[in-house]
Amino acid sequence: MWNNSGIVKEPFLQLKEHPSADSQTVDEALYGMEVLIREKTAGGGWVSVETAYGYQGYVRAEGLECREWNIRKWQKLPKYVVTSPSADVYEVPGYQNPYLLTLPRGSLVASAADEGQAGWQQARLIDGRGVYLRRAQLTPLSERHYSVQNQEEKLRESLVRTALSYLHTPYRWGGKTPWGIDCSGLCSMVYLLHGIYIYRDASIREGYPVREIPVCSVKPGDLLYFPGHMALYIGYLQYVHATGRMGQDGVVVSSLNHTAPNYRRDLASTVTAAGSIF
Repeated sequence: MWNNSGIVKEPFLQLKEHPSADSQTVDEALYGMEVLIREKTAGGGWVSVETAYGYQGYVRAEGLECREWNIRKWQKLPKYVVTSPSADVYEVPGYQNPYLLTLPRGSLVASAADEGQAGWQQARLIDGRGVYLRRAQLTPLSERHYSVQNQEEKLRESLVRTALSYLHTPYRWGGKTPWGIDCSGLCSMVYLLHGIYIYRDASIREGYPVREIPVCSVKPGDLLYFPGHMALYIGYLQYVHATGRMGQDGVVVSSLNHTAPNYRRDLASTVTAAGSIF
């Protein structure tokens, strides 16, 4: 039974496996994202939540805006999504001014009527404050959506381009930002930035848009699955993925071609499936 909903009001909020700071992080919810509150724990300040893409975990209650009137207001406003690796938020436009907070890619801010000064976009935070961000770091949320049926080529190209924008991001278990990301976090964020919810873990799950296809049929933008791992195929037998392998940890490009210098035999020999939304 859902009790209510909340909006993430911190740059990112760790979803824990259990209601404890020492528990394993299973996901991260980003600023401006709405979550459903399943239940509140007895003491400790933790709540059980579910994200819009069906992932569950525990977050600190203080990291959520739960006032109903504020949530309804937020839901009605058009949004911008942060598309640069990060974006500083200013009360007064200008790099020389102090910034209020830094938001990671994928965060949402609300649109404001005033476009602000040249190169700056006025926006609103969850608490209603008017702020400014660099316009080049934002994209109207509606413009990140492509039609799977009618714009397949553009969508595939954009998925690959977005995945490659995370290159060299450090590896972080349960992470989903340019400050640290894991394999399924990378793939799910790439699709989420295009308005598509795929399963957060390294498997194909019923009820999500990814369907299994023959591995020999993969095209750029499709997904590759390995035991406990996943990657996004970028073409020419190459794929981009977030790996925790010592000495190579982070987001890198690897190859299925055994003659390539970035060949990963341990992965190439254990591909279990390929998936596509197309």
